[in-house]
Amino acid sequence: MKIVVRLLAGLLLTVLLPLTAQAADDPFVGAWQLDMARSTIADNPGVKSKQFVFAPSADGVLITETLELLAEDGKKRVSQIPYSYGQVTPQAGPGIDGLLVVKADSHTAYWTAIGGGKILSQMQVVVSSDRTQMTFRYLWAAGDPTGSRFNDRYVYVPVTEG
Repeated sequence: MKIVVRLLAGLLLTVLLPLTAQAADDPFVGAWQLDMARSTIADNPGVKSKQFVFAPSADGVLITETLELLAEDGKKRVSQIPYSYGQVTPQAGPGIDGLLVVKADSHTAYWTAIGGGKILSQMQVVVSSDRTQMTFRYLWAAGDPTGSRFNDRYVYVPVTEG
């Protein structure tokens, strides 16, 4: 019995230690809350609050997004977005069927949304070196021929406990 317990503990550590190391090296990992006052959103769909939780997973990173819209009377939408750096990750959500996330450096990543075999949009995501903010901005969007989204900045701040 002791051998089985030790074996299971060893297997658990084998899985968890690399994830812990990955989390420590990845400034994106953590909980982030949209700061509406610091953001610029041209066509705001009535966002009341939005939060991302980036967590290491066995296949890369899993984002849990919680969105609350003013028109939905307190109802929160929760979705999950998996990704692995450097490869297209299939997505189950509506609108896109793949997400490619590529790190340019330790604090900058480019997200490319793919649908029907075509690139739908690309965003730059930057975490400040002091981890006080994470900023998303569109670089390109197929559904925005005027380029109005390019001035948008979605600024997220770390969620503090308490």
